[in-house]
Amino acid sequence: MNRNFRCQTFSLCLLAMTVMLVSGCQNAAKQPQFSEPSINLFVDQQFSEPTSTIETPEQIFAVPNDVVRELKQRVMMHRDPKDRSTALINFIFDDKNDSLEYVNSATLVANQTLLKRQANCLSLTILAYSLANALGFDARFQDVEVPEYWITRSGNSLLNGHVNLVVNPDSKFAGVGQIVYRRNSFLIDFDRVPSRSKLKTTEINRNAIISMFYNNKAADAMLVQNDDLAYQYLKAAIHFAPELSGNWNNLAVLYRQKQLFSAAEQVYLHSLVLEPNHTNTMANLAMLYRMTGRPEQAVDLEAKVAKKRLSNPFYFVMLGNEAFERQDADTALHHYRQSLRLQPNTPEALFGMARGYLLKGDLTAASRYLQSAKKSVEPGAERRRYQSKLDLLNAIAKQV
Repeated sequence: MNRNFRCQTFSLCLLAMTVMLVSGCQNAAKQPQFSEPSINLFVDQQFSEPTSTIETPEQIFAVPNDVVRELKQRVMMHRDPKDRSTALINFIFDDKNDSLEYVNSATLVANQTLLKRQANCLSLTILAYSLANALGFDARFQDVEVPEYWITRSGNSLLNGHVNLVVNPDSKFAGVGQIVYRRNSFLIDFDRVPSRSKLKTTEINRNAIISMFYNNKAADAMLVQNDDLAYQYLKAAIHFAPELSGNWNNLAVLYRQKQLFSAAEQVYLHSLVLEPNHTNTMANLAMLYRMTGRPEQAVDLEAKVAKKRLSNPFYFVMLGNEAFERQDADTALHHYRQSLRLQPNTPEALFGMARGYLLKGDLTAASRYLQSAKKSVEPGAERRRYQSKLDLLNAIAKQV
């Protein structure tokens, strides 16, 4: 089997992201309704009702009244739009010196993000939208068209997406559904990927964000083999945004995991109708063809995927991470070097090199690459994280 396509990946839309079940009593989300032919792609009889209920859209965006009152006191006291923007940013990121921490796996509803002070890009966007909306500010969701970018969790490769929020505290409503925009818009974003500001963005609606939230929660459930809950989340995700091909791709992954191969194939094909050049779906369908003894149908798909991925440095970071998870240091280092040849000073690849050499017991080389990874990111939380790893590595070196 072609090594490049052995990995079946989920699609996530994250700031980089995904999990935490909502605690306490919840209302069950309304059962989604689907039109033909999409409804024929669901196999309800293969899944049971989950023991946990999924969050409603209202729960996803809700913030407590006392938080809204405090927010208005701290923001609306300022007349200048820039001062209002700064006050809102401070409220979100450094509320009373309890800084908001970036956590890739934290796909949380707005109130959870406030309580836990953790977020990924999607959770941050949801919280920021809820607060801006409570203030009466105009807020617009944006999907950022990042290159294929993977993270590794629990031995699985997850394909990362990215969203953010543009807020304008100085917009005025000029009638029902109409907004007059001024020049005081600002961006709320963790900005985890270098040069992200140069990437193309597309404005998306609230339903798309709700769908992305459910999609991420489905991926969380799939990682712990809670297939019934994952299925319900994916049906809800598709209900709110049936046009998003990544939702269908994840549904097909779930079917494939349950060995529902025929159903998985039909869903992959539907995903490709929606987005014919969706690389991850093509790769996953090619893998399914090989698993089911049809290598000749996989070849063309694999060629298309290879053409796109072999120039992507983050693809080789993913392969390196997978090799590292298998404790195969030499293969991991080989892939990280390929990534660095394509894009020198990629922080993820430099950090991978450090981990690979650490696995081989070469503390000197590991420290050198950690230093390089630290220098390759902007000052801030990410650089501090690399410094803490360096401090730990140096402490270990002194004991050797």
